[in-house]
Amino acid sequence: MSSNLDKMTIFRAKPSVKSFAAIFDISTEPLPRFTYQSNGYEIEGIVKYADVGGTSKTEADYPWMVMLNNLSEDLNLKFSNTNKSPSAVLCLKITRDVDDILFYVLTFGMHTSRFINSDKLVSDFGIKVAMNICDHNNLKKVNTTTHSSVSTLTDRQASKGANLEIFDINDEKEFFRSITGSTYDNYPYIKSFSGKSSITVNLKKGTSVTDDGIVDILLSLEEAYDLELYKEKFPSYGRLDYVSDEDEIDRLNGVLFDLLKNKDFSNIHLSPSNILDENVSYFLYKDPEAYEFVDKFDDLNISDLISQNQNFNQKSSIKTVLNWKVYYVNTSDEIFTMRAYNCINCELEDNGITYILSSGTWRNVSSDFKSEVELYVKNNIKDKSDDYLPNDISIHCIVEENGKDTVKYKEEIYNSYVAENDDNIYLFDKSKINIAGQKRYEICDLLHRDRELIHVKVLKSGTNSLSHLFVQSRFYTDAFVKDIDTRKSMIEFINNNDNTENVGKDKDAFLSIVKEKRFELQESTFSVLLCILTYTKDKKVDDLPFMAKYELANTHKYLINERGIELAYAIRLVNKKN
Repeated sequence: MSSNLDKMTIFRAKPSVKSFAAIFDISTEPLPRFTYQSNGYEIEGIVKYADVGGTSKTEADYPWMVMLNNLSEDLNLKFSNTNKSPSAVLCLKITRDVDDILFYVLTFGMHTSRFINSDKLVSDFGIKVAMNICDHNNLKKVNTTTHSSVSTLTDRQASKGANLEIFDINDEKEFFRSITGSTYDNYPYIKSFSGKSSITVNLKKGTSVTDDGIVDILLSLEEAYDLELYKEKFPSYGRLDYVSDEDEIDRLNGVLFDLLKNKDFSNIHLSPSNILDENVSYFLYKDPEAYEFVDKFDDLNISDLISQNQNFNQKSSIKTVLNWKVYYVNTSDEIFTMRAYNCINCELEDNGITYILSSGTWRNVSSDFKSEVELYVKNNIKDKSDDYLPNDISIHCIVEENGKDTVKYKEEIYNSYVAENDDNIYLFDKSKINIAGQKRYEICDLLHRDRELIHVKVLKSGTNSLSHLFVQSRFYTDAFVKDIDTRKSMIEFINNNDNTENVGKDKDAFLSIVKEKRFELQESTFSVLLCILTYTKDKKVDDLPFMAKYELANTHKYLINERGIELAYAIRLVNKKN
């Protein structure tokens, strides 16, 4: 190999892999092979080479060019292009002993994933190697995820190498997904790296990438993978440990498949597996280039994914789900794909262990971390379920959709009932309060004259309702405390609102607690109440998914530490009676 090579991406195969055929998604029979000895080890290799790309585009593929050409007969802008580039997958087998055989996959160029069976690769190889070899005072980029009812991905990048603290990672909320940076001197061949499931190594100039040199690099990274330095550098990483045993992964996938087949979405939702640009127009669950008519969706939803794909039959299995795709189209009509399985977020409880699926990888929650969160909720967050909010209320209603009466079950029916039957509560649902310069938000659903801001959500399967509840409580409380225009808008609403639920109420009592000037507000005398509506009788906070309890704990910490405002919760039963 040429010593001018400047970069390579390396994956590690799982210990269960015994042959090249297990790693490739294509037949390995016609692929070129080679063998050699290196430092007493037997090396075998196989290469898949391909020219990739080749998509032809003309001016008709660009709406803006069509528009310009249509402006005048004198305009006839032309464009034609076909792009192709080389790519290759190199798979190496290193036999150190009869029972010590390692497989590595190295990729070069674009679009190599189509040839590789990613299920046979170690999920945490890149991130763990990166954490162990990194100079944590010289990091360039950190990617994190907040796995929750709404899973978010965050990229942080420094203009130059920086300490981890500069990235302001909230290790109470965020889990590391990938890191980019530089190493210490004991990895002299690495200029910089980026680690996720694979590790991409940018090589220093003059690094010898010969037949022996590449083996030395791979084995040094293998040693780095087995180190435990990451536990000191990134102490929060171990809270969610990767499940690496294939039998265990198969078992968990089997449980997931049964949930999907039975449409039990209580602890399942969809979220993008990649950080998407802001110019995404819509999502699809079928290939728009293969079907003439395809349903378009503004957001990802697990129930839509299931309904848009073929019904499960006796031959269906998790492999059926693994083959599904999610498509998204941007404002330039470019089509992109994600593996649907990688977009599934699932939480399972089994034999006292909590498992989480995120970004196509199963993890188990550290028992210490789980106990820490549950004890915090138990000892710090008050349960106000039996205070003043009513129980077993119907939220049945009929709304007009597409010219037809449709039965719905909405939390605003509950809010209306509460306000109508309690003179101490003012209805703010649908109030359109001025927040961040826009008069389209509700500061809360209900306001209690005892200085309590109440947010109400129905706990639904396969949706992000609870996470929205937590986000709203933080965002709207911040606006209430910090934004004078928000408080002015609330005062205006109380004075002028003519909702029947608020008629006849003592407006002065509510106006007396909402002060225009912040120094008169006495914000620490307020509290926030999260009302969770459920169709399940006797549901307790312990019954919520672990990540919902985790978000609840973080919301409490934020409000009490940043605003001095107490947070409580109430779980109330509702029904669907007409």
